[in-house]
Amino acid sequence: MAVRNSEGANISNRPSRLWLLIALLGIAGLAVTTYLTSNALSHSDVACSVGGCNTVLGSKWSKIFGIPVSAFGMATYATIMLGALHAYQSPIDDLRGRRIVVAVAAIGVLASIVLTTIEFFVIKAACQYCITSAILVVFVVVALVVAARNEGPLWAMIRRRN
Repeated sequence: MAVRNSEGANISNRPSRLWLLIALLGIAGLAVTTYLTSNALSHSDVACSVGGCNTVLGSKWSKIFGIPVSAFGMATYATIMLGALHAYQSPIDDLRGRRIVVAVAAIGVLASIVLTTIEFFVIKAACQYCITSAILVVFVVVALVVAARNEGPLWAMIRRRN
């Protein structure tokens, strides 16, 4: 069932199906970061077609407090996936999952910008898995914006409840 927003546009009172796409993007990111984390923990090289993966993953920038950066990526993508599934299964006025995904995806994009900048300009090498992860989190953000528009007053509700 559709209702009209304050601008007169039709909006749905059902969650956008884009939340399922966001969950799938979370699963894809989780797969990439799990592969990187398992190789980091086992101290083994990754298969790399661009030649710089192991340089990037072996650099001093690949760990924070001794924890592989990819492990933080795993947590990010798992949270995105679970939050998106919650958002898809919840009424659009239930903002818990939506807020979590927005916050985590924003942090993920910022971290990806910093890490990709370090990768290219400090380490001077490229990692196909790191770039894939960065692209996936950007896709999550794009899908979030479209989902928010499809669900109508989502952003207004977030601002009002803060």
